[in-house]
Amino acid sequence: MGTVTMSQIAPMNIHYVLYPLDYFLDKLVSLELQAVELWGGSPHVPIEDLKLSDVSRLRRGIEARGLTIACFTPETCVYPINIAAEDETLRRRSIAYALKSLDIASELGTGLMQIVAGRGYYDKPTDDAWKRSRDAIELIARKAETLGIHLTMEPLLYHESNLVHNLQTAKRMMQEIGSPHLGCNVDTVPMVVAGDSLAAYFSELAGRVNHIHLCDGSPQGHVPLGSGNLPIASFLEELGERGYQGYIGLETCGVKHYLEPDRHLEQSIGTIRQALGLQGPEGRKV
Repeated sequence: MGTVTMSQIAPMNIHYVLYPLDYFLDKLVSLELQAVELWGGSPHVPIEDLKLSDVSRLRRGIEARGLTIACFTPETCVYPINIAAEDETLRRRSIAYALKSLDIASELGTGLMQIVAGRGYYDKPTDDAWKRSRDAIELIARKAETLGIHLTMEPLLYHESNLVHNLQTAKRMMQEIGSPHLGCNVDTVPMVVAGDSLAAYFSELAGRVNHIHLCDGSPQGHVPLGSGNLPIASFLEELGERGYQGYIGLETCGVKHYLEPDRHLEQSIGTIRQALGLQGPEGRKV
């Protein structure tokens, strides 16, 4: 039993793509937050173009603000990245992208990196695509083990992945791979859409849930917290009751929110603070 704290809240920079990364980081400081989930995508962290010296400068800038990198999350949904691709050139490129992402995560000093399973063609049985995905994740997990980094695999919405898109497919993939460095990231939007629950994830994966994406929707959307109809306060209460001590990423990915990212981030943080019985950026008790 316990209570979620604001130190666990780690907003992602994905909805600040029209602004410099420094602008986003300074906003976190102004809200007196302590952690960031660093999204790896252009223009902030263009993985394929980065040199490790660039990553070192990025890390120094984050640490100078007193922020911790909760998780490194390479962009894998809207880029031409798919570790289960039937096209071997695309698949090799995708695996190389994931392996370089691990090097970046290591240089950033974070112990957690997100991956997704990719997808096969939707007009074909998934058996071959599943094997391609499993083999790729096994390879990525072996490198993660050598670097001391844990992976957090996120079940996606079905239209994003026909391989890992709910609790049962996530459980199957984790069991087949069997790596102690592979855990599960529970995103509340795909969770609700699939008819799953936090209780089921924590029960069936028993200690393997190592990250959370606290997201709102109707039930889809990934909108700022408080803009959808998902029970955000209940999710936070349950995470506290289960003694969850990992980070809780905030993933807002609706393009309509990009022009005013500050307002929407403030709304999400305000929704969390209200749910936790806190007020103000400093988190005083009401």
